[in-house]
Amino acid sequence: MPPAEQLYAANLALKTEVAEVREENAQLRVQIAWLKKRLFGPGQGEKQDRAQLLLHLAELEKLLAPKPAPRLVVAHERALPRPRPEPEQLFAKLPVKETIEIIPEAVQKDPELYERVGEERTFEVDVTPPKLFKREIVRPKFRHRLDRARPLTLAPAPPRPAPGGYTSAGLIAWILLAKYVDHHPFYAGNGIKRTMPGPGLCRVA
Repeated sequence: MPPAEQLYAANLALKTEVAEVREENAQLRVQIAWLKKRLFGPGQGEKQDRAQLLLHLAELEKLLAPKPAPRLVVAHERALPRPRPEPEQLFAKLPVKETIEIIPEAVQKDPELYERVGEERTFEVDVTPPKLFKREIVRPKFRHRLDRARPLTLAPAPPRPAPGGYTSAGLIAWILLAKYVDHHPFYAGNGIKRTMPGPGLCRVA
């Protein structure tokens, strides 16, 4: 353990150092107070008032605030496509000039064994230039009288010249002749503009 003289000297040195630090701290506080007075306080040496500083800060906050997205103004709206009408609605006003009934071969061979329970109706659009008409195709449904477990008998639909379309071979031939031989445009002349549905009817143009 060090002697008492050394302890006393060390304690005295520490007290002296603490006094110097306190004095330096006081001087720094005075300098900070003077600087604040010069920056924010009134007087001839005023550089910027505190209220002005807050005003500048508020303006900066407005500039940094997120701006709302600009609203897009649509000059014109695109018209929605019209729904495509069903074939039954599109050709509802066409007269039926001819009806074809197709009987299955099994029923033709032995008609006594079958009874008619329903039918399937479709149509194709034909033309008597320049007038359109429908030819109905009727396919009756038959059920076996003795064996009720058998599925219904129905004749297959006749093949179409344009698969998925409603045009007959006569209408396709007339359209091709009118367009490529007679050089008549679609929708032109002889009342076809009001009665003919258009080139998309047969899908052969």
